[in-house]
Amino acid sequence: MPSKKTTTAPAKSATSATSAALPDGIQIFRAGRHIDDSGTPHNFTEADLADMASSYNPALREAPLTVGHPKDNLPAYGWVKSVQNIAGVLSINPHQVEPQFAEMVHAGRFKKRSASFYPPGAPNNPTPGKWYLRHVAFLGAQPPAVAGLKDIQFSEDDAGGAVSFSEIATAPSTQPKALSMTEAEIQALQAQLEEEKKARADADAKAKAAEDAAAAAKAEAASFAEKAKADRTAGFVSFAETQVKAGRLLPKDKDMAVATMEALADAQPVEFSEGSTTTKVTPAAWLQNLIATSKPQVSFGEFGGAAAAPAEGAAAGKSDAEIDVAAKAYAREKGVNYAEALSAVTASFSTTA
Repeated sequence: MPSKKTTTAPAKSATSATSAALPDGIQIFRAGRHIDDSGTPHNFTEADLADMASSYNPALREAPLTVGHPKDNLPAYGWVKSVQNIAGVLSINPHQVEPQFAEMVHAGRFKKRSASFYPPGAPNNPTPGKWYLRHVAFLGAQPPAVAGLKDIQFSEDDAGGAVSFSEIATAPSTQPKALSMTEAEIQALQAQLEEEKKARADADAKAKAAEDAAAAAKAEAASFAEKAKADRTAGFVSFAETQVKAGRLLPKDKDMAVATMEALADAQPVEFSEGSTTTKVTPAAWLQNLIATSKPQVSFGEFGGAAAAPAEGAAAGKSDAEIDVAAKAYAREKGVNYAEALSAVTASFSTTA
């Protein structure tokens, strides 16, 4: 094979790797005489390895990281980003490695590596006439149970003509037999992956349902709060209109009175003492009571020689606490809001006065 001089950059140090990644510069092959897994010997010079490194192109065909030597190159636990030759040793820089697989490698579960190549004359070789890296197999343990593993599939029989070497040792006598996954093991792994995929889908569906339920509850609560606020405003408007008719509130002050009651509506109740009685009332209710029990500012009756009748709504002889208690009782009994109840009881007191 013709030699080709290649200048390569040194690999990155493996000391920067974390448990969720594999380091650069993983050695997979070296120059020398090697016997492939079928028993055929091959001689590789340093120039051959330099040619392998320079011809590798992940855009043309990206070599996966596998466990053993699967026939169809799947499942892939990572990918070979680049290949370099340094002093007759071929090494790779991996990327997109499954975290759990990387952790198993760091833990020493896969201590051996095995390189598989397309020989120059292989029909599926992406670079005819040159050796090309097919995959890098990690040996020594069963594949990890990792969800969402990346698979690679080709339309042709990708195993055709491939040559695999068990280890990067130089002496052929030390070459162990490659540990390959059986068909049953591959099927079991694929079944497990399908179960984990279904479990993830079920978990996602439950999470989505919970999110939808929470959003619906939030929307319902917002709608209820909005309706309650609208009903409260309507009660304030009704109260103000009643007081305008009674002459206790000037028409020009109606809107201001409603706005003030709205501003006080969410304030905390206050307590005050009247004699031996302690009353707890909200600021908005107190203001309504103050307006409803005040002296009319405008009289709409006729004035004659006789004494004028008591103004409508006057609650002579009734204290604020008595009016408040009566209004609350009326609201409970009739099922109306406080403003309507307050207007009704003050009218009732004025009639019986």
